[in-house]
Amino acid sequence: MGNDSSVLSEYQVDDAHYAQLGPWTLHSATKKNSDSEKVSVFTGKLKSYGQLSKEFQRAVERLKTLRHPSILKYLNSCIAGETVHLFVEYVTPLSQILQQQTELEICCGLQNILSALDFIHSKANIVHNNLCKDAIFVTTRGDWKLGYFDLSCSFAEVTEGFLDQIRSFRYEKAIAPEDEKKTKFVGGGNVSSRDIFAFGQLVKETISKCVESGVTDADIFRDLANKQMQSVTPQSRPTATVLSRHKFFDQPLLHAQEFLAQISIKSQKEKEEFFRDLPTLLYSTSESVVGSKLASSLLSRLVVLNVAAQQHLLPHLLMPRTDSTQGLFDASNYRLFVLPVVSRIFPVRDAQIRLVLLHYFPHFVGLMEPDHLAHNILPELLLGIKDTDDTVVAATLKALACLVPILGGSTVIGGTRLKLFTNGMPKESEMRPAKVLEMVRKKSSPNAVVHVRTLPERHEPDGGEDGVHSLLEKTDADEHWSDWEAEEEVSEDDKELRSNPLVPSDLTLASPFPVKKQELQSPARVTTKKPLVSDLSALEIQIKSREDEIDYFADMEPTITSTPAIFAPVAEPMAAVSAGSNGLDFNVQSQEEKDDVDGWNWDD
Repeated sequence: MGNDSSVLSEYQVDDAHYAQLGPWTLHSATKKNSDSEKVSVFTGKLKSYGQLSKEFQRAVERLKTLRHPSILKYLNSCIAGETVHLFVEYVTPLSQILQQQTELEICCGLQNILSALDFIHSKANIVHNNLCKDAIFVTTRGDWKLGYFDLSCSFAEVTEGFLDQIRSFRYEKAIAPEDEKKTKFVGGGNVSSRDIFAFGQLVKETISKCVESGVTDADIFRDLANKQMQSVTPQSRPTATVLSRHKFFDQPLLHAQEFLAQISIKSQKEKEEFFRDLPTLLYSTSESVVGSKLASSLLSRLVVLNVAAQQHLLPHLLMPRTDSTQGLFDASNYRLFVLPVVSRIFPVRDAQIRLVLLHYFPHFVGLMEPDHLAHNILPELLLGIKDTDDTVVAATLKALACLVPILGGSTVIGGTRLKLFTNGMPKESEMRPAKVLEMVRKKSSPNAVVHVRTLPERHEPDGGEDGVHSLLEKTDADEHWSDWEAEEEVSEDDKELRSNPLVPSDLTLASPFPVKKQELQSPARVTTKKPLVSDLSALEIQIKSREDEIDYFADMEPTITSTPAIFAPVAEPMAAVSAGSNGLDFNVQSQEEKDDVDGWNWDD
C-alpha cells in the first residue's frame, strides 16, 4: 500500500461510481500530468479504521503479483482514512456490456479467460474460486480480463473450512457440487477443477449469440460445457490447456492474433504469405473488432519494419478510408483505434519507423487534434530536421509543410515573420477589359475614338537591388502600390504625338486625316478625334524658340558673299527685282504676263 496523500494526489477521482461489485464500488479517475490518462478505481470501506480486511488484502496482493495479458493490470493502491483505493487500467464489467459484444469478441474473450486460468493454475498454483461475469472486465480495446481475486487462494489453502468461509460471497450457479458437499470433497491435484466448473457456467451464459449466428463449432462447445466442464465428477473435467485447443477457437482472426504474438519466431516465407493474405481477412471482419483486437499488434515494431507488411498491410492500415482512398477504417474508427497507437510510436528514434509514419503523415494529420500536433508531434518533427540522414530530413520537411495549413506558419517555423512579398496580380478592373470598354463608350461622345495601347511589362528600376532595407521598413500604404509609374499630364496633342514614334517629341502636328475606329483588345488611355481642317495653313510647322539656348558653333559659320552681275541690264523692261532680294530673276516671261503674280509669298 502506498502513502495515501502521495498516491491520491496523482489522480482526480470521480465521486460517482459506475459499478457495484460485492464490497467494491468502481469509479473512474484521471491521472494528472500524463495527457489525462483515464483509469478505474476500486474503493471499499474498511471494517475498522486502518485495518485492511483479508478479502481486500488478497485482491490487492494478487493483482500486484500476477502479471499476465489476460489479468487485470494493477497500477497503484492506498488507504485513505477508512477507504481503500485500488487503481487499475480503465475497464468496464462484462455484465454491463455483454449485449454489445460481437460473436468474435465473445469467442476471443472466452479464449482470454482460458489463458488466464491456465496461467494461474499451472504457473501460480492459485485457484480463483469465484469465476463469473462480475469477475471479468473489458478494456477499451475489447479484451476480456480476469479480476476480482478477493476469494482466491493457493492450492494448499483449499480446505473445507476455507470454502465454508467464502461460501456466502461466491456466485451461486458457479459453485461446484463438491463444494456444496453433494459429492466427496476433492483436494490435491484436482483443486483447479472447481474453476473449470465455473467456466462452464460462464460459457452457457455468454455463448448463445455465437450459437444463433452459426459460428463454427459454437454449439459443440456449448454441449461440452454442459457435459464435461460441469460434470459431477471433478476428475472428468478438462483442464484449461485442453479447452484452449478446441475447434471453437479455430477462427481465422484468432489465428492472426496468435501469429502476430509469435511473429518473432516465424520464418520470412511465413511472414510474406501471412501479410499477403491478411488484408483480405481484415476486410471481411468488423472494423471495431479489428481495431480493438489487432490495432496494437498490427503496428508493433516487428510488423512495421517488415518489408512484406510495408508492401501489403500498411497502405490499408495507415490510410483512412475516403472517397479517393481505400482503407480498413473510416475516419471515426481511425481516430479511435489507429491514431492512439501512431501517437505512441511516433517518438520512437528509429529511422525506418519514422520514415514509414512520415510517408503516410499527409493522410492522417488532418484527423489529429491541433493541440496534440503542436505539443507532441511538432517537437518530434523539429528534431527530425536536425538529423544527419538526408532522407529523414527531406521527409520531415514535407511533413512540416502539411502542418502549416493547420497550425499556421508562425507556429511551425517560429521567429519573426516579415511581409517580404506583395501581390502583383492586376487589379480587378484591369482583368475585365470588356467592362471597362463598355464604360468608356458610354462616357465618350459619339465622335470619340478609343485608341488601345498595350502597356509593356514593368521592369525593376536601376538601383532596385538596394531595396532590401526598404522592404523591411515597408508600411501598409506601400502594399497598395500603383501598377506602373505615374504619367505626367500632357495635352491631347502631345498624347497623340507620343503614340506615333515617327514624329519628334518636340513637334506638335495636327492630323488632317480622319482616324478609323479600331477594335479594342485591352483597356488603354483614351484620345479624342481631331476635327477635319479645310485650310492648308493648319499644316504650318511651328518651331519652338531656341533664343535662350547658347550656340557654341556661331563663330564657325562661313560667310558667303554674292558676286557682281556679269551681264548688263537689258534695255527692255524686265520683271522687277523684289525689294530686299539678293537673287536674280531668270523668268523669261514678259513683264506684262507677270503683272498679276499669283504664287507663294516668300517674304512672309
